[in-house]
Amino acid sequence: MLLALAAQAQTGALATVNLEQKSILRVGMLVLGGWAILNILLASFKLTTTTRSPKYFYQMNLYWNIVNLIIAGIALHNIISLNEAAMDVVESIQQHVWYKKVLYLNVGLDVAYLLLGAYLKQRSQTAHLRPERLMGWGRSIFLQGFFLLLLDVVLVVMLENLASDFFRLIP
Repeated sequence: MLLALAAQAQTGALATVNLEQKSILRVGMLVLGGWAILNILLASFKLTTTTRSPKYFYQMNLYWNIVNLIIAGIALHNIISLNEAAMDVVESIQQHVWYKKVLYLNVGLDVAYLLLGAYLKQRSQTAHLRPERLMGWGRSIFLQGFFLLLLDVVLVVMLENLASDFFRLIP
């Protein structure tokens, strides 16, 4: 009877940790989707009223955030449709590790976006062909990379804080 109670308590604790992880990731993807929608709406409006470097800034924001919205939508669908109640401890830990790997990869990509944005802005200073395009795109990529870096670091930290809860459940 004590073994049954211990197993039931572990299952309840696992469900709680899985739900907390699901909540963190769901909110993260809602933030990303909200950022994308805001950028798409603003860029769509501003593209009709701006020229030169700002035009290219909003153009890249529009394209970038269409991709962000697709990513957020697919990720949100996968997160919501995942049946974490059917997962055991090992599967839950594997899922948790996979999420962290994806986020760490994204942090690396975000740093690359920052570097690319800075490079394009710098390159615009000496470019002979369309320097305003390089400046606008560089500013946009830098802004988007900075936002994504903040979001991904927050998600990584939150998931890292959950790691000990998952590992405590290992019998």
